[in-house]
Amino acid sequence: MTRLRFIPTQLTRYPHTNEALFAIALWPVLFALGCWRTPQIAQFLNAQGVGISMLQVFLAGFGAYLFLLGQHRVLNRRYFERHAVDIAWHRRLCEVERDMVAAGLAGAEAHRAVTSEMAQLRKQLGFLVDADNFYRRLKVLIRVMSWLRGKLK
Repeated sequence: MTRLRFIPTQLTRYPHTNEALFAIALWPVLFALGCWRTPQIAQFLNAQGVGISMLQVFLAGFGAYLFLLGQHRVLNRRYFERHAVDIAWHRRLCEVERDMVAAGLAGAEAHRAVTSEMAQLRKQLGFLVDADNFYRRLKVLIRVMSWLRGKLK
């Protein structure tokens, strides 16, 4: 029965920072494979009189993807607004946990309860909890991907 309870929690959680960045970085590779495996897109466009190669189709899709990644924070604002209370609670728990460690209560039962709740929130909210770090890393990833796109042109 544990297995059945695990599936709904996996469907409702947000990916952690590294999981989200990996998925974001993997998409262009999958799109390139899709463009390479389906030359019918370029053939169809060429039949319509739009002289275009598969590389141009890929670069156009990749450019649109990079543009949308640049707007990620704006497009996902609703998720931050929806979970604002939980995110604020996690931040407060982090402060309490730091204070407890500073006070020497690191092994106490209350400290374990606080860290357990923090871990549960972090697991459920994923990158939403650590948004500044996520967007800083995403900006670097976008720069690298833009450089790569420029090299492919």
